[in-house]
Amino acid sequence: MLLRLGPTPYGLATTLLLLLALPQGAPTCPMLCTCYFSPPTVSCQANNFSSVPRVLPSNAQRLFLQNNLIGTLRAGMFGPSLVTLWLYSNNISSIQPGTFRHLPALEELDLGDNRNLRTLDPDTFRGLERLQSLHLYRCQLSSLPSTIFRSLYSLQYLYLQENNLLCLQDDLFVDLANLSHLFLHGNKIWQLSENVFRGLSGLDRLLLHQNRLHSIPNWAFHDLGKLTILYLFNNSLSSLSGDTLADLTSLEFLRLNNNPWACDCRAHSLWAWFQRTRVSTSDVVCASPAERKGRDMRYLNEAVFQGCPPVSHHPVQLDWGCRPEWENGATRSHSHPHPRPRPHPHPHPHPHPNGSSNHLYGLGGSPPADPSSFYRDVPANDIRSSKYDPPTEDDYWAGYGNEEGGQLKKGCPGSSCSSLDSGAIRIGFLLLPFSWLLMLWGLTWF
Repeated sequence: MLLRLGPTPYGLATTLLLLLALPQGAPTCPMLCTCYFSPPTVSCQANNFSSVPRVLPSNAQRLFLQNNLIGTLRAGMFGPSLVTLWLYSNNISSIQPGTFRHLPALEELDLGDNRNLRTLDPDTFRGLERLQSLHLYRCQLSSLPSTIFRSLYSLQYLYLQENNLLCLQDDLFVDLANLSHLFLHGNKIWQLSENVFRGLSGLDRLLLHQNRLHSIPNWAFHDLGKLTILYLFNNSLSSLSGDTLADLTSLEFLRLNNNPWACDCRAHSLWAWFQRTRVSTSDVVCASPAERKGRDMRYLNEAVFQGCPPVSHHPVQLDWGCRPEWENGATRSHSHPHPRPRPHPHPHPHPHPNGSSNHLYGLGGSPPADPSSFYRDVPANDIRSSKYDPPTEDDYWAGYGNEEGGQLKKGCPGSSCSSLDSGAIRIGFLLLPFSWLLMLWGLTWF
């Protein structure tokens, strides 16, 4: 029996059912996208879109636009109700000022893996005071404006890994008192400014491995009293002051391997720090002098340092200025080449504990990056702690995109659909404009 939409009992009943299925005032779902009712979600990933859809439901809280070909972001593209916005793995090369300014509820913004994104305006993220997770990994950023992260008081996770960053300047993160994770690995950073980490009083993990660091200022870690994990492996460090590490009173895991360590008098301070700490550390293999090459600095005999000057507790007088390209040749005063850190100039106006619902390894990961890349260089016995259990790749993906009991799925069939899928609207099925239904009904009269 052929079922027709029209003035037959079967057609009329079907039409009424379709109309009843539409909620009152249901917003329009963009073509080729999938929409969900609770929470209001629009999923448009992997559709080869070259721009953000012009018509989006104004009440959408989650918008997934990853794996498209979007090139430019402009003001007015996104609705004010957004909480989660994924734009990773696109072709974004330009983000115009004001694009995110009127998104007061935004908590997670993923712009990662946009390999034509080379510069950011200083006001790009202005107004996002509720933002908790910001993803800028695997772009082509070589420098960052000094005020790019100002007023992001709620930020807890900042992903800057695998860019082309060369230098980090004073007070770059000064407003981020709630930041717990800072990922800077896989860049080309050769220099840290003396007060680059000032204000990061809540930081738990700092990843600086796989850069080009040849030295670290003595006061660089002055504010990092809560840091538990520090990775400095695969750099160009030949020496590191023990006084620099002494500020890290909560440190549990330290990796210094694969650096050209000089095990002469320059190592005295670091060796002395190793003798009085119980921090879990990697091997610290000597590269020089020749008679100590291949030995582990941590286990050298104290006699090695006989004749060395006493361990100094005073900072080395060096110029740690950082001159990014956008400053157009501005110079740094050398009258005080090594200032002590100043008090935090912007005390956090609304201090609160790190309690984000967007867990680092659940919603808010960094696909399409390898989810285990954070740990792939860690030996199996390198991390052992009752409070720190590294997640597996399965753990990572099990929670990714999963909130409030409903996992986002595309084309979920039958009874296996989650609760979130049961409220889905797909273009071409239930979300037909009312006028289309009337037209189909009317055609059956002819």
